[in-house]
Amino acid sequence: MEAAIPGSSDPQPSRSAVNDQFIGATLMTFTAMSFYDLLDDRDRRRIVVPFADEEQRSHWNPLPESGRLGVPLRDLTHEQQILVHRLICQGMTVEGYAKVLATMNLEHLLRELNAPRMGHVAREFRDPGAYYLTFFDQPQPDALWGWRLLGHHISLNFTVHDQERISATPMMIGAQPARVGVFRPLAEEEDLAFALLRSLSDEQRGRTVIHHLSPADFVTQTVPRIGDEERPARHGVARRDIIVHPEDAEALRYIKAHPRGVAFGELDEGQRARFTELLESYVARVHPSMLGPEMDRIASAGMDALHFAWAGGTEYSQGHYYRLQGPVTVIEFNNTEDDANHAHSVWRDPTNDFGRDLLMEHLAEEHRDGGTHRHG
Repeated sequence: MEAAIPGSSDPQPSRSAVNDQFIGATLMTFTAMSFYDLLDDRDRRRIVVPFADEEQRSHWNPLPESGRLGVPLRDLTHEQQILVHRLICQGMTVEGYAKVLATMNLEHLLRELNAPRMGHVAREFRDPGAYYLTFFDQPQPDALWGWRLLGHHISLNFTVHDQERISATPMMIGAQPARVGVFRPLAEEEDLAFALLRSLSDEQRGRTVIHHLSPADFVTQTVPRIGDEERPARHGVARRDIIVHPEDAEALRYIKAHPRGVAFGELDEGQRARFTELLESYVARVHPSMLGPEMDRIASAGMDALHFAWAGGTEYSQGHYYRLQGPVTVIEFNNTEDDANHAHSVWRDPTNDFGRDLLMEHLAEEHRDGGTHRHG
């Protein structure tokens, strides 16, 4: 039995849903075009990368690194920064946008927390202006193009297909610290998972908890394309506080054909409601015009095929990790480092990350049209 989720009773999108997608994609495209028109020639050259550059387009590592492509927010005028934030809002709900803002603003706090250890380097290393916006091909109406916002603990990746459909994965939001003062950006994703775990019977929990140790980061890491099997890294990047030994990696591994944990179809009605609420806490980060189609896609692939797996401790103060896995869904949450006060969350679609389904559809249309279909 499937949960009552938006659009699950109708596998075909309604006329209203199609229109909502068109309006959402149009607003996103025209906002990006307005931003591009405000850039000088130097920044136009910096911000646009060919859509066909698969290696660069699928690079979504949200950890600090040198040599990022695109234009950093700190180099933009106030008017340009406002349009960047408008662009984010065209892809997300207000609540999702608030999580992004909270994570970016934590860089101010990290600068002060890291100063005793990092000295003056913290001033440049922890910078809320060091988030880079990149366009993949110039945004144009009725074209295939994409955009990415990338920086510490934020990786937003949107692909727009002819003003008709938008892909929004991978979408990563982290928080360091995960909880401090008024800041707890990923509270919903953490609390709902604990509620689901604690609702399980002893037998169900025995199948759900796959290992006593939580990984230092995502089991699938930040690979461009999720493979048939993935294992976690030995430790976090530039970190050694959590070491994942080979036997731990084996116990934690992701297997595409054999999801770990307890299946949605094995849960009772109340547990399924909690499962669905947890799932929607990720999918509902996207703009309302995209939510119905995304949930329809997941439901069409089979809600009963979704699994919930847990690793690590079962208290907030202990390192913990969970994974939701299904045919078109991989969601991971990790809060292990810094004594379980450093959280990462990600939503991916193994079949459509970076709009790969949209790209195949676009290429098929070009073939049918004899190569005359316009490319932005």
